[in-house]
Amino acid sequence: MGGTLTAQMLPARAGVRGTSRGARAVVLPLLLVIAALALGLALFPTPAAAGVADRIDEVLRSSGFGGSGTGIYVWDLDAALPVYGRNADTMLAPASNLKLVTSAAAVFGWGFEHRFTTGLYAAGEPVDAQGTLFGDLYLVGRGDPSLSTRAYQKDTLEMKTASFETFARQVKRAGIRRIEGRVLGDASWFDKLTTIPTWKNGLHLECGPLSALSGDQGLEDGNRVAAPATFAARLMTQALRKAGITVEGKPGTGKLPESADLVDQQYSASLRAVLKRMNKESDNFFAEMILKGLGKDHYGEGSTSVGTRASKDALHALGVRTGTYVIQDGSGLSYGNRMTAQGLVKLLGAMRQRDDFEDFYDSLAIAGKDGTLRDRMRGTAAAGNAHAKTGTLNIAICLSGYVTSANDHLVAFAILMNDDPIDWWRAMKAQDDIVVALAKASLPGATVLTVTPVLRQHSVSAREPVHGVGGGLKPGVQP
Repeated sequence: MGGTLTAQMLPARAGVRGTSRGARAVVLPLLLVIAALALGLALFPTPAAAGVADRIDEVLRSSGFGGSGTGIYVWDLDAALPVYGRNADTMLAPASNLKLVTSAAAVFGWGFEHRFTTGLYAAGEPVDAQGTLFGDLYLVGRGDPSLSTRAYQKDTLEMKTASFETFARQVKRAGIRRIEGRVLGDASWFDKLTTIPTWKNGLHLECGPLSALSGDQGLEDGNRVAAPATFAARLMTQALRKAGITVEGKPGTGKLPESADLVDQQYSASLRAVLKRMNKESDNFFAEMILKGLGKDHYGEGSTSVGTRASKDALHALGVRTGTYVIQDGSGLSYGNRMTAQGLVKLLGAMRQRDDFEDFYDSLAIAGKDGTLRDRMRGTAAAGNAHAKTGTLNIAICLSGYVTSANDHLVAFAILMNDDPIDWWRAMKAQDDIVVALAKASLPGATVLTVTPVLRQHSVSAREPVHGVGGGLKPGVQP
């Protein structure tokens, strides 16, 4: 699939989070919204919101994070009102909060039902009566980040997806009992770079190696393998032998011949499941593989540098201004990435307008319950409530997502804290205190909904604004 990335920003029931909140949305007439904006009513927190704003200020003062290295923006998505802002348009390192951008780009480019494919092909003489293949098997990767052994899926991924054992079973069903050749891995779908040039030394240990063909995320006994395609071919060879199929040769790599015949093709778990793994556990490998896949499918090159075009086009489609971000990878490991708190909240608000919002919302870690937030905010009003993406680097601790207030308003927030080095414990405690304060707050304003007539009712080019009225409409989608 090629061409310009498009964003589906069209649900008629935009803004409704479903039965999980049970909130009713009332559509404001367009003229009323424009009039409110003209009066500047949506530009500053209302007096009734001052209490929670004062509490956030207090948290920042006591933690020492009230300076220029902290960017915060909080927007009430239900009342279409700002709650708090501090250095909201300052470009800061987002760390793994950048995975929110990667997620949006993947959803716009593929949709939640997308599945990655891997093919297994036979090359050589036809299988004889004894079930012998006089040739090689080719395992062809097309960017599935989740291809793995069943044991790895059970112990690490906690998801069911394409497996080497399933391939082995299909080979046996095809009548093959002996392979005179060997299993060869073809990773030519992506470029040959297995890491990201902008990463600092040592960060490759956090992710990789990147390859269009990879098994068990390129991990063997907890260590990163040097040759992921060969490693995947070895896992395939082991699965075949375990299934009772003899493989004479050693695993290696090679380019699929045109004359090869398809033995089986497997599909991964849905993008819905892949993003849930990526966001809840902050899986860097999944994020970088997705970015390369977007580059290949939409721009014809499976590289990180081309894949970032998908992220940039997604941000443009969401109305985030060019010049307010720097995207260098998909995971957020690069110290050169930059986002603003306002830009991230704008993304969160726009995702809420989609009628598949629940899938995005459910992909985020839940405070005190699971993922990277399983041990944070336990026993507070935010526990089981806040859904958010964490971000951790030596220079950044970040937290962005959603929390429901005491009076059932869904709030989008972004908290970016940078320092060199940063005090992880103090920063995380301050962020937790802020989110808990939002969860305990009773926020002003009646529940409203961004006006649906201004949302384009068709796919839009990533190079044009989502809204027909441009960037001036702020409630809900464009805080």
